[in-house]
Amino acid sequence: MVTMFATVVQAWGSQVLVRDQSNNQEVLVHTNHSTSNLAAGDVVRIVYNGVMTASIPPQINAQSICIFTTA
Repeated sequence: MVTMFATVVQAWGSQVLVRDQSNNQEVLVHTNHSTSNLAAGDVVRIVYNGVMTASIPPQINAQSICIFTTA
């Protein structure tokens, strides 16, 4: 498993667009849960299997997303 710390850009349905804090790259995150508790500017901890698509933006499937700090 890989952990990413990122800032939420936008959240809708079961998807979140985030900016990875390690490299400032935007990543589209898919999850099986609602993202209605997330807001732009929140810093989140995302756990995923390490697989990232080569698309623009890259995409991952999150095992979990937790708010680390709020905006």
